[in-house]
Amino acid sequence: MPDSGREKGGLVSSVTPGSPAEAAGIAPGDRILSLDGHELHDVIDYQFYLEPERQSVVVDRGGRTLTLEMDSGDNDDEDIAGGGTAMSGDPGIYFAGTVFGPIRTCANNCVFCFIEQVPGGLRQPLYVKDDDFRLSFLHGNFITLNNLREEDLERITGQRLRPLYVSVHATDPEVRARLMGCGKKTAARGLENLQRLGEAGIEIHAQIVLCPGLNDGSVLERTVMDLAEEYAGVASAGIVPVAFSEEFLRETSAAGSKGNSMQAMRTVTTEDCLAVIDAVAAWQERFRSSCGFGFAYAADEFYLRANRPLPPAEYYDDFAQYENGIGIARSFVDEGEDQLARLLAGHIGNRTSDAARSAHPGVPSRIYLLTGTLAVGLMYEACARLSNSLGLPVQPLVAENHLFGQQVTVTGLLGGRDLLRTAAEAGLTRDDLLLVPACTLDSAGERFLDDLRLGELHEALECEIEIF
Repeated sequence: MPDSGREKGGLVSSVTPGSPAEAAGIAPGDRILSLDGHELHDVIDYQFYLEPERQSVVVDRGGRTLTLEMDSGDNDDEDIAGGGTAMSGDPGIYFAGTVFGPIRTCANNCVFCFIEQVPGGLRQPLYVKDDDFRLSFLHGNFITLNNLREEDLERITGQRLRPLYVSVHATDPEVRARLMGCGKKTAARGLENLQRLGEAGIEIHAQIVLCPGLNDGSVLERTVMDLAEEYAGVASAGIVPVAFSEEFLRETSAAGSKGNSMQAMRTVTTEDCLAVIDAVAAWQERFRSSCGFGFAYAADEFYLRANRPLPPAEYYDDFAQYENGIGIARSFVDEGEDQLARLLAGHIGNRTSDAARSAHPGVPSRIYLLTGTLAVGLMYEACARLSNSLGLPVQPLVAENHLFGQQVTVTGLLGGRDLLRTAAEAGLTRDDLLLVPACTLDSAGERFLDDLRLGELHEALECEIEIF
């Protein structure tokens, strides 16, 4: 039975043999409705109410409601609940998903929303505009806080759901409303919720999508300073450049009927990047003097596009904004290259020793590292260092983005067919090795953004492929 979202409870995908859950009679296909009378809406509730003792578990089994007794004991062998894995102290229950039922979607109409720029014909989850505080806590998704109800605030503070990741963009309610395509009251409500959560001790990492002409310059400075000084819970502010697909830019420039905000939108220029880099450097100096850490951080993209040297690791403090594209490039230079060198050295050694059994015998004649156009300079430098250390030719395979358009330059948004096209143009053969970053694939490591499967890539290319 699919977890459609119209049914209550968490769908059990599997139960560990010999576990307390199996002993209690819980089986795959059951829906766990409650623990000791507490209704479950997601794995957060499940983890919160689960106790290492005997509990009453209400399940739905094919439309029949059963009450079972489960004694979790002191089982600490598992890792984390939801999404096909189990949590620490879990009695052996694996859920089909982390959220039981429909997620809360975004009611805003942000002028730069990238979800609305996703081409048609791809898998449905790519079009979901989530704005669910549970996904922010569980997976680091950015939310607006505009749609929180009183009971949501009580739950977040009561269950200590922290950190949360919040798209702020501007602390001026009028500017925020304009950016988010919502009413001023709605934009202000999100800021009020940000204030309340911070006062309740909920740690928050804020995102500012820089839209030139709308929230840059003095507006950006005010936003950063307000977040640092007026919002107690905000632990960091990450500034990232707005991104547009080519289709979006064509529609924006051609359709004057879309409103002033749309007409004002433009891409980030080199001058914009330099202005942000310099401003953040000055703000960091001030914050480090007053509170001991940088607080505000500029995305890697600003440095790469402006051809500025990356900041040292100390700039990023604890890398709190890493998943927001802030510090990934520095981490790759400092750690990723060494890991890649060890992977390649081991891989090449295995190919040499197992040549008789290998489908690609011997050492590869060429090694290619897939990259988008943004990080070309960085990757050429990294490949040169890898070539010297391995004694083998390593070079970037630079792919342009045809899925979203050439304005989109990051590696993680390349489609599988972008990779196929580029590999064919480069003339990769069975003697070559292609390194593909895992960020281009879904969480299961099976499909690219354009739904091309990894297996199809293997079938289409003669070269050996390694995911890293």
